[in-house]
Amino acid sequence: MKKAKKISQKNKKSMISTDNEMLKLIILIIVVALVFAIFYVITLFVTKKDNNTSETSTDESTEATIQYQKILAGNILSQSSSEYYVLVYFGDDSYVDLYKNYLMYYSTKVESAIPYYFVDMDEVFNNSFISDKSKLNVTNAKDFKFSQTALLRIKNSEVISSYEGNEQITGKLGRMTK
Repeated sequence: MKKAKKISQKNKKSMISTDNEMLKLIILIIVVALVFAIFYVITLFVTKKDNNTSETSTDESTEATIQYQKILAGNILSQSSSEYYVLVYFGDDSYVDLYKNYLMYYSTKVESAIPYYFVDMDEVFNNSFISDKSKLNVTNAKDFKFSQTALLRIKNSEVISSYEGNEQITGKLGRMTK
């Protein structure tokens, strides 16, 4: 009988320890589930907030456009058009906006308008083309040098005429728009 009591006490202890382990396992599963639920709710809140802010920012922003008229000085002679104008300008030239307006007016009002391009000499990639003395009538684009704003007329990858300085450029642009 003593043996039977010992076995039944051992069974009771193992059942109690099994119950404790089951209780610990259930608590662990509940805690893990709660952690996942909390992270899920936080993720929903954050993504909903991001969606709301991105909707308002897209309404305010404009579409990105590619600027085909602005080129680098090294590409002056290599445009796809057979004949075109190139306005090479420096940012400190107070007449740049006037020149651009002339060219835009020219392209909208003249039926057989020749295309035009812009070269901004203030861009880093164009620094090697800045000099104290201009060199405009060249056959290789690498040989160009600019000391002030210039208007070039290119035909078949050759400079056929060049205008430098405010008076020459505005005179030519004024004749083009008549």
